[in-house]
Amino acid sequence: MAEDQPTPEVPETPIVAPIVTTDEQNLVVSFLQFIRQKVSSNQATAEQAEALEVAIQCLEHSFALGDASYAFQPSRPILELFKSAEGVPEGESALPTPTEADIAQANKLKEEGNDLMKASQFDAAVQKYNSAIKLNRDPVYFCNRAAAYCRLEQYDLAIQDCRTALALDPSYSKAWGRMGLAYSCQNRYEHAAEAYKKALELEPNQESYKNNLKIAEDKLKELESARPAPGANPLAGLFSAMGGSGGMAGMPGMGGMGGLLSDPGLMQAASQMMSDPGMADMFNNMMAGNGSIADLMAAGQQMAARMQETNPELIENLRRQFGPGADGGAPPPAPPQ
Repeated sequence: MAEDQPTPEVPETPIVAPIVTTDEQNLVVSFLQFIRQKVSSNQATAEQAEALEVAIQCLEHSFALGDASYAFQPSRPILELFKSAEGVPEGESALPTPTEADIAQANKLKEEGNDLMKASQFDAAVQKYNSAIKLNRDPVYFCNRAAAYCRLEQYDLAIQDCRTALALDPSYSKAWGRMGLAYSCQNRYEHAAEAYKKALELEPNQESYKNNLKIAEDKLKELESARPAPGANPLAGLFSAMGGSGGMAGMPGMGGMGGLLSDPGLMQAASQMMSDPGMADMFNNMMAGNGSIADLMAAGQQMAARMQETNPELIENLRRQFGPGADGGAPPPAPPQ
């Protein structure tokens, strides 16, 4: 295996209050030990080794793992545990074909899951579909589980189930339609429209696909009309939506907003962020009225974090201008007594 491969940089921003348990951290440590053993045993190409190193760093960052985390030692390697619980039979390369009894039991579990869906017991329905899939990997079960994930607002899981269903049966139009629904719920209307078009190729007369495609395309047009023109101030629409420059002047700490909007450093940083499709979609969704105040705050936090990485001097200038004690700024409130 080739040495001295360049390692892509991974953001070093510390995670604040990670939502992770000790058991989850230990699980990830076990998995990372498996990866490192695979790489160190020369069981990966140079390209794989580089990608796995990035994956290791990302997982360590996401699960707030430090050197002390590796003091955990699993009783058995994670691959052995997986093989004993879920592995394919010795000497076989694929899972066995289900028996007639397996198929019958799986269909019974699927029907029980459907009944739970009607009763709005979506978590319990997922468990029934899980059990059905374990016995028989029928694309219908994956599509039904995707419906349950959508009701639980777990849209990424729903999309993956639809993709799996289509891998098993490329002609399954309902999987395309359900995928379109999941993308729409994420405001990813371009992907939703493509999914509905695929569904209509398979079922041209299905009215629900036609209606949903029109909704997705209309939403795309709304976002396109709200998208800033090339070369335009990328923040002008945001501040106009918040009351315009005149309204901002009357807000505490906002007296210098007109000069801020013409600051070349801020405009360059904002333009760089708007070139990121994810940031652009978030901004356009906000401008189209598809977000809440919480969404706006989350978008602001992401923009601030991005600018902190690319232009820390600008952020410091903003703190001095608009922070507590700045001209026109309100002092921090007194702590509750």
